[in-house]
Amino acid sequence: MTKVTHNLGFKVLALFLVVISGILSFISAAAIFVGGESGFYSGNPRSYYDTPWCKWITNQYADEIMDLYRYNPTQLEEWAENRSSNFGFEIYTPSGEKITEGNISGESGFKQTYNFNVYDEYTVNGEWISYDEPMDAKLEAYVKTPITASDNYSLTYRLYGLTYKFRMGLLALGLTSVLTFLATLIYLMCAAGHRGKTDEVTPNLQDRIPLEIYFGTISLLAAMPIMGAHAIYPFDQFSDIMLLLGALVYLFVLGIAALMTIATRLKMGKWWRNSITYWFFHIGWKFIGAVFVTFKDSISALPMTWKYAAAWVFISLIYLSNSNSSGTVFIVNCIILVLVLSVSNQLQKLKKAGEQLANGNLDYKVDTSRMFRVFRRHGNNLNSLSKGAAIAMEQKIKSERLKTELITNVSHDIKTPLTSIINYVDLLRKEKLSGQAQEYLEVLDRQSRRLKKLTEDLVEASKASTGNISAQLLPTDLCELVHQAVAEYEEKLEKANLEVVITAKEPVFGIVDGNLTWRVLSNLLSNACKYSQTGTRVYVEISKKGNFALISMKNTSRDQLNVAPDELMERFVRGDSSRSTEGSGLGLNIAKSLVDLQKGKFTLSIDGDLFKAYVQCPLAKAPEQKGSKEEETHEAEENAINQTAEKTI
Repeated sequence: MTKVTHNLGFKVLALFLVVISGILSFISAAAIFVGGESGFYSGNPRSYYDTPWCKWITNQYADEIMDLYRYNPTQLEEWAENRSSNFGFEIYTPSGEKITEGNISGESGFKQTYNFNVYDEYTVNGEWISYDEPMDAKLEAYVKTPITASDNYSLTYRLYGLTYKFRMGLLALGLTSVLTFLATLIYLMCAAGHRGKTDEVTPNLQDRIPLEIYFGTISLLAAMPIMGAHAIYPFDQFSDIMLLLGALVYLFVLGIAALMTIATRLKMGKWWRNSITYWFFHIGWKFIGAVFVTFKDSISALPMTWKYAAAWVFISLIYLSNSNSSGTVFIVNCIILVLVLSVSNQLQKLKKAGEQLANGNLDYKVDTSRMFRVFRRHGNNLNSLSKGAAIAMEQKIKSERLKTELITNVSHDIKTPLTSIINYVDLLRKEKLSGQAQEYLEVLDRQSRRLKKLTEDLVEASKASTGNISAQLLPTDLCELVHQAVAEYEEKLEKANLEVVITAKEPVFGIVDGNLTWRVLSNLLSNACKYSQTGTRVYVEISKKGNFALISMKNTSRDQLNVAPDELMERFVRGDSSRSTEGSGLGLNIAKSLVDLQKGKFTLSIDGDLFKAYVQCPLAKAPEQKGSKEEETHEAEENAINQTAEKTI
């Protein structure tokens, strides 16, 4: 079932609700603020004529009347006669004489006085206009009560009345819309980047746009309605209110989109990488680093003697340029150069000796006959170190050989009496014993066979560790090899209630020894049967990784894995700390040795109770099946693998 945060229908509904509730929150908050400033909630409401809207509209009308009176008195008379408005005016001279009036019938609810200058006469001289001395005038502006005419006052008057009428409902609407807005916004932030049934964060088109380009585009798109709102200010027409409402919806959609892409980028992590600034600094840093590394490599490539010589030339030039006795200084510098080059040569020999020892060449000796005393002592120490390391290595090899021979000899010596014990146990079985004797016989049989398996593993481990097993590396179909190994262990896997899931996107061929690789897979499957949690799955994946073929096997451990992966590959170490299972602790060690013999790499990884084993080998090209000879060779290889598997089991 798709999660709520992944459902497209819920996202669309939440986007619709967050925009609507956001607009309602903004409108209700603005109305509540206006009501609070106007005394709606304190029991002493102000009149509409005392509001800023009434004063703003009156100022606009007054400016229009004053401009008409200055420059077009005839149109002013037409305006006063033909226009139905709640605005009236009277114009007086400074002495109080009325000059003109318009639409002053009825009672006034608001009155405002304006002083302005009027030019009675002016002279036109070509393109220049010369005005006479200005004359002062006074405008008395009136706003009728009640407001009946349909003009700029009517819309704000009705909105003011509705705000007062529904003042308590606005409180409930504001609280509900704010809570809805916050809830849907939180949901959208949680759902951002999630699609379908996967829990992974999946970016969409806007999430892939670089940060600077995205937010620059958002800023430009948001500036358009803001500039339009500034042009139609102060919103005294119904069409202005509708345009303002559309602009708010537009801005809310842009804001929600920006918040969702921010949430998605934060969930994805390393959000700064999807930015032009990051790429600019990243490329610049890589370029500077490349220049620095190139310069450093160029200096490092020079021999030590040339480095000291270059330093000497540089220092000598500084001395010579600032010295009066340049000849003496030059002679002294030449003597210093000889000493420096001698020291450099000796240091070069010591450096080479250290590199040879680090590379394992313990027979290398440094010539200390012509060195200074301090360098000669260090060279003698390096020679002594190489001699001691060679002796220690020889003793270690001898010890490993003796230990391997001891294990092999003891294992062979144990086999003879152990075979006799197993044979006599089989003979006792034929006697059909009963009671306690039969139980004792079962214990003898089980423990003798376990001891036999241990001795065989010891011999196998000693052979693998010493390289006494020959490996014939050929291109082999790893997918088919894995399927055969799983098929051989089908009965044991069913008994352990385990399901094997094999994944291979394409045929993978590796350069391996089929017999040895089959034994590695056998050890891993055997461990899975012994130590896996019942009722779980064992995942086997065959894939390509660069120039290598990779076989990975994953299973869930029954017991807690409190052992390091490297320690598990040592001898006689088991994941079952109680040692209650029948394993010898040699399987993984043998598998690692067999993989090493095939020039591959065997690694382990533990993630909680998840046990992972990886077998890596060189990748081979898929053979072309063009003739019957190749088919016969392939069939022969399969038969050899099957016969070896049967013998091993």
